[in-house]
Amino acid sequence: MPMTWRRSDLPLQADPATRFLPWIVGFLVYLSALMIGCSLLIEQLAESWQAGLAGNLTVELPIDPAIDAKTRGDRLNAAIDLITATPGITGATVLEQAELERLLRPWLGDNVDQLDVALPTMIAVTTDPHVILDLADLQQRLSAIAPDSHVDNHGNWVNDALHFLYTLQALAAFLVVLVLSAAAATVIFVTRTGLAVHQPVIEILHLVGAQDRYIAKQFQAQSFRVSLIGGAVGTILAVLTLSGLTLTLGRQGMALADKADTSLAGGTDRLSGFLVQSLSFGLNFTLWHWIALAVLPFGTAILAMLTARWTVLRSIHRAM
Repeated sequence: MPMTWRRSDLPLQADPATRFLPWIVGFLVYLSALMIGCSLLIEQLAESWQAGLAGNLTVELPIDPAIDAKTRGDRLNAAIDLITATPGITGATVLEQAELERLLRPWLGDNVDQLDVALPTMIAVTTDPHVILDLADLQQRLSAIAPDSHVDNHGNWVNDALHFLYTLQALAAFLVVLVLSAAAATVIFVTRTGLAVHQPVIEILHLVGAQDRYIAKQFQAQSFRVSLIGGAVGTILAVLTLSGLTLTLGRQGMALADKADTSLAGGTDRLSGFLVQSLSFGLNFTLWHWIALAVLPFGTAILAMLTARWTVLRSIHRAM
């Protein structure tokens, strides 16, 4: 479908509705680009969470009040020896009681140290991500040393978090479809308004031999031009907004990371540091991400062009 950029026989530029079309399309493309950009950033965040927890396990040894402190210490030492001797495990750190209380304080309040329930012994374990561990075998051997012990690879937490992030991505995609549908509806309204305003001129063009396709070309070229201009401006503003957003998040993430370095113990730092680091991402779009944003104004302009053409041909066919 060739496009023509020569002067239109219809004074479409003077239409009030046409003058507002680039602003409306620009705003809608701005919203679409924001949602696409946020969806891409959510994808990066999900990858960061997966990578951050790929090499971490937590081993829980419950406190049995029926045994004395020496037996508990022997069980703990035996568990540590077993864990560190397991192929693929690179280190193990026992979390101190004070550190566990600090982690539970946001949920249980300041009186967490006065609980009647004995807190279990937690061991932060780091693993080699390239080695596949037999967690069932590790769990069985630990249970022989400390009954009711539990090995947690954070799989359920990661799955729930990723499900939430992917739900946000699906919602963003649905909203993009709604926004583009609104853009198409706007083009239909503007095109029908132009047909009504220029009906006498269109009838004269028909009398001198102009075909319906020729009339449609006038509207589709105008819709393509103004939608491309509005879409380009909206995309640029969206990129600037995303840059400011990620810059702000990056600074907050760095501040949290500095605070974490002074407040988190070694084992806890490895387990929770990925959450802090995930906030310090930047606008690290790949080439395909930039292509997706760059194609958006052109795609919107083509959608507007096809919508205008369909609207003109359908309206003229109904009028005949």
